[in-house]
Amino acid sequence: MSQRKSPGGFFSPEREILTREEILAEYVKDWFLSEKRREMGVGRRYYFNQNDIKERKRFMIGGSGELIEDRSANNRRISHNFLRKLIDQKAQYLFGRDFSIVAQNEAFAKTLNGIFDPALRATMKNVCKEAVMKGVSWLFCTVEDGKIRFRKLSSENIIPIEDRGKLTGVLWLYQKEWYQGKQKEKKTFAEYWSEEGVETFLYENGKLIPDVFTEKRPHFLVNGSGYNLPSLPFISFPYNEEEVPLIHFIKDLIDDYDLLKSEDTNTLLDNPGALLVLKNYDGTDLGEFRKNLSRYKIVKVSDDGGISVERTPNATDAVLAHLLADRKDIYELGRGVDTQNEQLGTASGVAMRFLYTDLDLDCSGIESQFKAGFSKMVDFIAFCLQIFGEGDFMGEKAEILLNRDMISNEGDAIEQCLQSQGLLSLKTVLSNHPWVTNIEEELKRLQEEKAQVSL
Repeated sequence: MSQRKSPGGFFSPEREILTREEILAEYVKDWFLSEKRREMGVGRRYYFNQNDIKERKRFMIGGSGELIEDRSANNRRISHNFLRKLIDQKAQYLFGRDFSIVAQNEAFAKTLNGIFDPALRATMKNVCKEAVMKGVSWLFCTVEDGKIRFRKLSSENIIPIEDRGKLTGVLWLYQKEWYQGKQKEKKTFAEYWSEEGVETFLYENGKLIPDVFTEKRPHFLVNGSGYNLPSLPFISFPYNEEEVPLIHFIKDLIDDYDLLKSEDTNTLLDNPGALLVLKNYDGTDLGEFRKNLSRYKIVKVSDDGGISVERTPNATDAVLAHLLADRKDIYELGRGVDTQNEQLGTASGVAMRFLYTDLDLDCSGIESQFKAGFSKMVDFIAFCLQIFGEGDFMGEKAEILLNRDMISNEGDAIEQCLQSQGLLSLKTVLSNHPWVTNIEEELKRLQEEKAQVSL
């Protein structure tokens, strides 16, 4: 039996040698069949409101007792987009307001603020959404046209290869389309990124075939010179330590809500509070009875036969109570804020913070997981600036502070900042002030105003 370890290859107990391409192909095959990738797809479907209820069918018992699809029955398939609301809520809470960049080196802080332009800040918000939706998000670092760039990648297309916790390789999957004669074909390619550079393979029939049209290349080029980074230019931003998406925790509740709402609607449409009582029907089966009643509005009965209608109460209260319980559980286990909560409009101060407890707790975990990724972004920027000859900032520390977008009383926040002056540094006070988005710029303005007053 063959075994695999890392892309370097090794000997199995039978002394069979696996080539690097064979090992990498096994990674790709395992990834396509993995539960982790499947759940990423589920998270994406539910984010775009393509819930499982969309595929539901209604059945009836056939003449031989078997279940057959009932195409004549009402089949409302109502999906509810709870996942999108929860994900967008978390992303907006963390990245809705511009985050602040703090560094001891003022020149480095100024450079970082320039690189983290509105486009990159929007990208970071999307990275957060992807992480919650799929369990982990990936950012690709590169240099294009002499400028530092960061690109969000689709998590389903990234296969990390680790050795004792260190990222030693990445397989980046993508598809290309072209015409083979008059037939359009779609091929899957895999780029293998390692410390030595980048290689391209065609993935076909479970095998990786080296792309003869693409040569091995360095991580990126600057002024015609190739550079390989000390660490691979792929940065992971996990939703949690286990990289489990939000849908994993609330899918059953959303499905239950969708099913109950859809079934309740079908019940109202099929039988709006009326029960037909049939006596001495002069026909072969009930299916014929329903057809004659629907098509001709007439039913043939025997001499003493007839049809009577009895009103049946709909279980509206029970259905509503169950839906409300599901909704409460979805927001509790999804760690979000239900905007239909009646207390939200009147709460303030401590009560408001209590309503935001679950959301704040979950976002604190996201922020903690993202810190390592932000640090790697800063390291990549410092490395590139050194190559560009724009300053040696290697080893310089910088911190990104997320200014959470909680509904709050700005007056209270400003008052607390005023009371903290003299007890905390000016940078700390400014970072918590609701009107400040760029700490370094605000400090510069304060210094300019102070200089003018002294004159």
